[in-house]
Amino acid sequence: MRAVRLDAPGNALRVTDVPIPEPSGTEVRIRVAGCGVCRTDLHIVDGTQSRVALPVTLGHEVAGWIDAAGADAGLAEAGLATGDAVVVHGGWGCGTCRECASGEEQRCPYGRSPGFQADGGYAEMMLVPHPRHLVELGGLDPVEAAPLADAGLTSYRAVRRALPWLTSGMRVLVVGAGGLGQFALQYLRLLPDIGDELVVVVAERSRARLDRATELGADIGLHDPDATAATAALGGPAGVVLDFVGSDETLGLAADVVASDGLVMIVGESGGHLKIGFDRPAIEAWVTTTAWGSVDELREVVRLARIGAVHADLEVLDLAEASVAHARLRAGEVSGRLVLVSSSASDA
Repeated sequence: MRAVRLDAPGNALRVTDVPIPEPSGTEVRIRVAGCGVCRTDLHIVDGTQSRVALPVTLGHEVAGWIDAAGADAGLAEAGLATGDAVVVHGGWGCGTCRECASGEEQRCPYGRSPGFQADGGYAEMMLVPHPRHLVELGGLDPVEAAPLADAGLTSYRAVRRALPWLTSGMRVLVVGAGGLGQFALQYLRLLPDIGDELVVVVAERSRARLDRATELGADIGLHDPDATAATAALGGPAGVVLDFVGSDETLGLAADVVASDGLVMIVGESGGHLKIGFDRPAIEAWVTTTAWGSVDELREVVRLARIGAVHADLEVLDLAEASVAHARLRAGEVSGRLVLVSSSASDA
């Protein structure tokens, strides 16, 4: 089967033939329908992403069909069957530690993830260690559902964790309106009772993504603003800043616009650092991070997609064009999410 491999940091992606993996024990083999291309994949290629084991098949944003299972997988007990369309939850924990027992398996200190420490979805097939990492799609097209595994899930968790701050009339600055930011805008507007009453401003360098942000509910789109312009557009300091970029520049913007007792949620992993002192960010402001989401949160994201409440703006490329996809993402030429597909996706 075809797979796109990275052998070492800085190396070119390599499209190669590898053996079809055989599931054993509790493992489930997925015939990949589509795999989203994430900016984190670029960080892995560059060698700036932590906890990566190379060589590896990239890709952590995966949906497809159950193709085979090991003798101990227990698909029927999990409510699944061969041929089911599923999305893959990528936080593969040990299953026994405190984090896993609490349902936050993606935070497991002993965990692995596809495309990081295990072979991922830039391939025609992949192995998932247990059926508990699979969410049935219920009629959703798995190619279109692939971005739900990360872009949809991570942004859902970010908004969910910000709920204590998201009250009627709250000023919200969304930094970055790519794949994750576009989902976040949809979730913000879906919030019961207050979604339409939030003041939502988007800061973004791409004018095409700014236009898309406006379509998805942003009140104002700002092209690469400074703190003064962002604060003026918001009508005052931001009660919530959702930073989907995470560079030095965007974190500095967040620190300068957040209100006292406001929240800065760092989601993007562009390697930035925020220097915190008593007077910056504003007094008693809260700064935290979020990463991925739980499998229960993924089920809710899938439910919202099933009823048409959220959707991804995606473009499909062939698996062999992974290097092209990476180059376009680096150049800022992607308005939403690129999804890689292989010939196996058309054989369902």
